[in-house]
Amino acid sequence: MRRDRPAVVQIVGYKKTGKTTLVCRLAERFTSEGLRVATIKHDAHGFEPDVPGTDSWKHRQAGALWSAVVSPERTAFFEEKSADLDELLLRMQEADVVLIEGFKGKPYPKLALIQSVEQKEILDGLESVFGIVTWADRNDEWVSGLGSGRGLPVYSFDDLESIVRAIKTNTMREAVTENISEETL
Repeated sequence: MRRDRPAVVQIVGYKKTGKTTLVCRLAERFTSEGLRVATIKHDAHGFEPDVPGTDSWKHRQAGALWSAVVSPERTAFFEEKSADLDELLLRMQEADVVLIEGFKGKPYPKLALIQSVEQKEILDGLESVFGIVTWADRNDEWVSGLGSGRGLPVYSFDDLESIVRAIKTNTMREAVTENISEETL
């Protein structure tokens, strides 16, 4: 499949709003459609990406700033520095779609996850939002008012079909055209 660049969509929201769950559901869905999916997760805290005691972990503990583990099935590359989101996206140019969890200050198309009325303030600090996803009952008064005034549709977390359609319409029309027919957009 040939395309100019991958489609990029950010999934943003406060902690424990279902970002990881939605990213995984979307990755499964797009993969089942034959798309090559990449994911990026922002972690505001330090994390250990390797298993303590393994050889690759020992290499890093010995001072290696870069370390890789390669097998016939996969490659893991460790780098002892932070990476900019744009730099990571450049490394993922072979993907058809990149699902980004977090990085809410970046300018890519976004779905905002909101679970409660107190969380709607997140919308004020975001740009490029094309939809809101909520676990709350869409008949609740505060939910029905979420998108009004902003012109944003509100999707139920369990309505994966509508969420996928919104992503295709808002991010894939130009980036991925050969694998997605007009009927699915």
